Amino acid sequence: MSGIVRLDRRAFMRNAGATAIAGAAGLAGVASPAAAQGSGGSTSSTSIPRLPDGRYDFDTPYNRVGTDCSRWDGPALRYPEGVFKYGMGVASMDFECAPCITEALHERVQHHNWGYLSTTQPLRDGILKWNGERHGLDLDPASVVISDGVYPGVIAALRSFVPIGNKVLLTTPAYSGFYGMARAARVDTVDSPMLYRDGRYEIDWDDLEAKMTADVRAIIVCNPQNPTGNVWTEEELLRIGRLALEHKVVVLADEIHSDVIRAGHRYTPFASVPDEAVVNNSVTFNAISKTFNLAAMKNAYYYSKSPTLLARVNQYHRAELSTLGVVANTAAYRDGAEWFDQANAYMDDNHTFVESFVAQHMPDVGYTRNEGTFMTFLDFSKVMERVGAEEKAAEGGDTAEEYFRDWLTYQSGVYLNPGSSYGTGGEGRMRMNVASSRQVLREACEAMAAAVRNV
Repeated sequence: MSGIVRLDRRAFMRNAGATAIAGAAGLAGVASPAAAQGSGGSTSSTSIPRLPDGRYDFDTPYNRVGTDCSRWDGPALRYPEGVFKYGMGVASMDFECAPCITEALHERVQHHNWGYLSTTQPLRDGILKWNGERHGLDLDPASVVISDGVYPGVIAALRSFVPIGNKVLLTTPAYSGFYGMARAARVDTVDSPMLYRDGRYEIDWDDLEAKMTADVRAIIVCNPQNPTGNVWTEEELLRIGRLALEHKVVVLADEIHSDVIRAGHRYTPFASVPDEAVVNNSVTFNAISKTFNLAAMKNAYYYSKSPTLLARVNQYHRAELSTLGVVANTAAYRDGAEWFDQANAYMDDNHTFVESFVAQHMPDVGYTRNEGTFMTFLDFSKVMERVGAEEKAAEGGDTAEEYFRDWLTYQSGVYLNPGSSYGTGGEGRMRMNVASSRQVLREACEAMAAAVRNV
């Protein structure tokens, strides 16, 4: 915890903070998201309720507080004064999971023995069918390796392709976890900042190629891009792939958000681009942990159409699978499609709600229209300037975005992820999760708007 946080928290409470929080607390007729999530959420152990028209109910807030939930219980530890109210940062959904998952887990735990698994073949079949039916990707079963997470797979790949002290290239802003993966593999990172043009982040192609120096051995292609929300087109992926091939850089495609695509956009698997040489210079990592909110179930996979690249990754990889993780993921692949399609449409509408709300009630906050993921990357740079975030952060050794994260929590109760976590280009930005009940999302937006209006 930085010095600026320790010093300024009490100052926030003594000065304007207490008033702003008290004002935000009664928004939308609910005292806090914790209260909202406890006010009518389903208590069924096996299924999310359906509405009379057969749709799943994503509107009723589901209570996650007090369950060691990173999104809702984690920030509360940082703010012991009790000012935290809205966990809108960590990339997990707030919805009660697909009924098929809970039902499969419930059935499995009736058998009271937890010995070794004999096979993961039903899980593997689910992966192949899902990719074939939803993404038109015909995968060779022999090319698919089951993992316990995207992290272990990418770290194994970095260890294989990037010698210690060499570099992996990132187009930034990019998922903060990539930096942790690089540290675990004992390799360095180099950022290629994207350009912001006409409301969309775009790759700076000249800079990207210039950064492909002899000591850069891999590039991570995040598709859709977290946190900017880009869903890369086939043409963009081909251009990245051909540059990488020319400069002897291996492509590591992280496609964990590949199912969460907004209407009007299409996800293109890197392994499907129409250039065999480009495809054979890549390894793809994926999971349905974002699709079905199964991060805790520790299950993922990777594949490559190059047996040579696949073998090189495999020499550093070992999966430590959980029986319940296999059960949950298998059930989701087999029976969860209808639930996800409805959830994805609901999150798309949530994006539209946030876009409209920001334009009407927070005109000084910049909005980038996401093409995919359930995150949005908001530009608070004007607000940060008004609160003196850069100067005050420097006093305590924080970034301006880290300071603003705490400022916003004290002024509104809303916790967002600081843009500086996502590399070069994240300055002035904050990442917000929209995968919540519309009721909770509206409250959080109104609380932020009230705080922003007061400065």
